[in-house]
Amino acid sequence: MTTIPSSESSPTLWNPKAAAVWCLLFSPAFGAYLHARNAETLGRPEEAKANRMWFFISLAYFGVILISVFFPAIPDQVFRLGALGLLFGWHFSVGRKQIEFVRENYQDQYQRKPWAKPLLIAFGCVVALMGVIIGLTMFTTPLDPDLN
Repeated sequence: MTTIPSSESSPTLWNPKAAAVWCLLFSPAFGAYLHARNAETLGRPEEAKANRMWFFISLAYFGVILISVFFPAIPDQVFRLGALGLLFGWHFSVGRKQIEFVRENYQDQYQRKPWAKPLLIAFGCVVALMGVIIGLTMFTTPLDPDLN
């Protein structure tokens, strides 16, 4: 039987389940980063390392998406499938483990970190990424000859 720790000994974490849900909007990079930080707090270095790996893989995928602007022949479905693969790959390989670990060991008896800062940073990253994609698209799309 699992004993619930007192609030003095309980860790301060971002809710791992909420972090996983926010990945639907912000990508697996968001959840992997927060889960890595939670794992460090929980003293689980291997889990932290695995989550950092998924974070960097997700960032590399964003790089691939940016490069793809220069190769419009690649169908969008390829990138959608890649994004879904990243999301499910992260969730089922390491994301779910932390959700279960926290539920089994702390239930709701852990201190919660505030969400404002990570959500604002993630939103800013999405806006910046969209700006870069739009900018690259504008500079790589040939001008319409009928407009001259």
